[in-house]
Amino acid sequence: MLYNWLMGFISNITGTIADSVKSEIKDQYLEAFRTDSLGQDMLVKRAYRLNATGRNKGNSEIISSGSQILVPEGAYALMTDGGKVVDSVTTPGIYTWQNSSSGSVMSGGIESVFGDAFDRFKFGGEINKIQRIYYINALEIMNQTTNEFLNVPYPDPVYGALYLKFRLTFSFRIVDPVRFFKITCKDTSVYDLMGTPSSPKMPIWELQDHMKEALNIMAVREKIPFTQLESSKSQLKDAVNEAVSKVWLEQRGMVIVSIALTDMTLDPDSRTRVEQYETNKIYAGKFKGPETCPFCGTPLPAQQPLAMCPACCADIRSYYSLL
Repeated sequence: MLYNWLMGFISNITGTIADSVKSEIKDQYLEAFRTDSLGQDMLVKRAYRLNATGRNKGNSEIISSGSQILVPEGAYALMTDGGKVVDSVTTPGIYTWQNSSSGSVMSGGIESVFGDAFDRFKFGGEINKIQRIYYINALEIMNQTTNEFLNVPYPDPVYGALYLKFRLTFSFRIVDPVRFFKITCKDTSVYDLMGTPSSPKMPIWELQDHMKEALNIMAVREKIPFTQLESSKSQLKDAVNEAVSKVWLEQRGMVIVSIALTDMTLDPDSRTRVEQYETNKIYAGKFKGPETCPFCGTPLPAQQPLAMCPACCADIRSYYSLL
């Protein structure tokens, strides 16, 4: 008769993992799995064993019930069975793997827009699939950049239609390790995912393609002039995440943590537009602007000083040179 057994991690010790516990675990438990620090280079890495004295008769692809999983700071841990993710933990600590306990409760849980998305699987009878532990990087991955300059339109709320030229510098974090693992399923470095500044890979191309949408949010909805973009990094980060969420968050479980538009400049026409606006502003502040055209008497709008009369096309600025 077959019974369904619930598989899962049970928390044994929570907190920071110290190397000093290795010998104690080796004496007390069947098997123990851990990883070195993933740092800024590795995003996914398979766990290695500290010992191999469990009841699996030396099979490296079977994890004995009661084995210990060491989850360090800055990492998530996933258990796969036959290539499927069957459990996960997101809180640092030491966990006991149980494949034959009906009352175990998974510890941890991703705090993201998806909520607790990790329903565990039930299997009947003995485990006869390939079982593995993988660690997923939970750190902020810093200093991602590209060499390519982007030219993106910016409907500036003050200066009108501008074109910005810049490069991207950003950091990102994996917030949904199960979703991320499903697109990798193996050891994965930052290089494997992102490429290099001179040869970027798909996620960076996606980010660049969605910058027009993100900047449109900044200009139209947030009403931020281009001169304040560099000092509005939090709003820019939110706008970029909103723009790329369907390909980054929903497909890969990744979010932008910080982003900057580096080496930002204007194209010549945009620069001329900005300089003209600033000149008119200084001019209007000095002379306050006429209420009617001094040449034809046409009423002029008080909200914005004009350089030329809309009726007679006279250069209003020349009037002041005659005073």
